[in-house]
Amino acid sequence: MKTVLILGCGYVGRAVGLYERAQGNRVLAVTRNEEMADQLRSEGMDVFVGNVHETAWYAFAENVDWSLNCVSAAAPNLEGYRLSYVGGNRSFTDWMSRSGFSGSAIYTSSVSVYPDSGGDWIEEKDARASSERSEVILESERVLMESNDLAAKTVLRLGGIYGPDRSFLANRIAKADGALPGYGDYFLNLIRLEDIVGAIGAVFRSENAGAIFSVVDDVPMLREDLVRELSARMKVPTPGFDPSLNGARGSRRMDGQRPANRRILNSKMKEAFDWQPAFPNASEGMASLVSS
Repeated sequence: MKTVLILGCGYVGRAVGLYERAQGNRVLAVTRNEEMADQLRSEGMDVFVGNVHETAWYAFAENVDWSLNCVSAAAPNLEGYRLSYVGGNRSFTDWMSRSGFSGSAIYTSSVSVYPDSGGDWIEEKDARASSERSEVILESERVLMESNDLAAKTVLRLGGIYGPDRSFLANRIAKADGALPGYGDYFLNLIRLEDIVGAIGAVFRSENAGAIFSVVDDVPMLREDLVRELSARMKVPTPGFDPSLNGARGSRRMDGQRPANRRILNSKMKEAFDWQPAFPNASEGMASLVSS
């Protein structure tokens, strides 16, 4: 039996915790959400309620074999990102140093660190800060990877997350009145929840941990193509796109610019961990999540 520490145990963390519990492992979950804490306890996890960027959870996290920091932002602004991501990883690495942790440590970062490539393919080495948000996220990665400790540290840059109870695009299509906010002529790099869980489990159980990997599906899709396919499956009219609509500027584009248009390779992740997404593209992955 392994003891798995999950920091920021929300949508992704809970799914990882449930998987590890099913494998017979003990799960220590840290969350700032009281309601989530109650749910995690009912599912057999040990829970500490608190903030990852603080130190109160350190005493709770004892005899840990594998650790995962998948904390979400405390607030949808730069201050929230810096507090949770940079501050969270500073706390994470401080705990590693104080506890002598020498197991596998994973941080779930974001593909938002990849710049626009005009729709061309892009890989891990191409990451660079193209906005204040991506600059903060890259800083959070450096805090982890450049820390002086004994852990095998891995960064997983996750694509846009969807899955059970999280079908944002389908919900928007269902409510669209002829048009969706934003643009349709750029590639979406997405990943379904179950494939994230599989990727994290593969890293924990591998000797190849200790680098940065993109976790996205095999076939990025143009947003307009995915909207058309989902609309047909849902048997509703296909909406157009209008950048002037409310909601066009979401938390992913605080600066109001167009979303980055790039296709992100997952070959490094697949080769290192023999990982293969069960849902190779978003059209297949979302099929079971939408009603026709």
